[in-house]
Amino acid sequence: MTSVHNAQDGREWILDAYRALEPKNYLGEFTSNNVRPDGRPFHTSRPITILTSFLQRNSYGSAMVTFGNDNNASNSNTTGSFTRVIAACTLLVGHPGPSTPTHGDIDVSVSASPLSGPRFDIGGRESVDTASPFYNYQSGKSTASNGGGIMNDSVPLTDAVAGGSDTQLQPTDTKEIESWIRRTIRSSRFIDPTELGIEPGKSAWRVRISIHIINHDGNLWDASLLCACAALGDLRLPVVEVDRRSGGVRIVSNDDLDNNDGAINNSKHNNSKFERRKGQSLTLGPLPVPLTIAVIPSNDENSSRDILLVDPTHLEEDVSSGNSVTVVCNTNKEIVQFHKKGSSSRLSVDQIKAVASMGFGRAQELETLVKG
Repeated sequence: MTSVHNAQDGREWILDAYRALEPKNYLGEFTSNNVRPDGRPFHTSRPITILTSFLQRNSYGSAMVTFGNDNNASNSNTTGSFTRVIAACTLLVGHPGPSTPTHGDIDVSVSASPLSGPRFDIGGRESVDTASPFYNYQSGKSTASNGGGIMNDSVPLTDAVAGGSDTQLQPTDTKEIESWIRRTIRSSRFIDPTELGIEPGKSAWRVRISIHIINHDGNLWDASLLCACAALGDLRLPVVEVDRRSGGVRIVSNDDLDNNDGAINNSKHNNSKFERRKGQSLTLGPLPVPLTIAVIPSNDENSSRDILLVDPTHLEEDVSSGNSVTVVCNTNKEIVQFHKKGSSSRLSVDQIKAVASMGFGRAQELETLVKG
């Protein structure tokens, strides 16, 4: 029995070494048979799980989005591959701009830590230094050594491998993701900014969406945008008192509300110069649903068509050298945004039509899941 386990562990070590040292050839062994390392066809996304309202303290709306199943790592025949992010909405009261006196605003921040993945440093930046002993494609999986200890079965890349490979690794840029999510939400009509206004020209809500990467195994763009939208859908603006003279705003605590009808108890704030504004959820428009596709050159010398992989894993993103396209669609069959990364992500007209068609289908699937 022990010899069987040792042989199995040995084969896993060989596969791990092959995947780490020759990622392009490793992936090519699967794509040449029209399949991916996790068993998915090229056009299939990982299962998506969305959980809302799980942060009850210090936030007014929250969500957690998971791409993939994190329990697959225990299956020796399947590589555990999941991306998970969380988002929380906090509120600030600010002054609206002179050109939009009735509008509130949205700000987005994306953060990471070494717990998000082995390549992230303490500042949340992802490194592609192949000389780092912590560089690997798979984390969280371990096997017991003969001495009873726990060993990480990932294999670091070497300088020789980096020099001999034509794969140019692209680090995850959280600032770029922040800017893209902010632009997409603002241009998608997902929320009405006038609902964030409190007192015209004097005060308005500024919603801060804080996104944190729990585990990074590819396609952070899609997961982060969906998580931000799910948190906005879970957001409920609190009851406030507005000073008619100065425009000052005070959030009314639960202790100041009557348990029966929500009326404010008599206090120094409850007089004629204050006006109470009821708390409310936001009216949601069409959901902006992203679909990211990695573009990988074909290994077949007789074919010039690139390989398109929907919802790429971290390994697939590395092999594509950051070449990908992201289309954002809604249920109205509108293309909200079409974002291209990398100089080699060139698509034909037929491929663009296919990408748009998949984006429309994905929007129909996820509309109910995110908005409930």
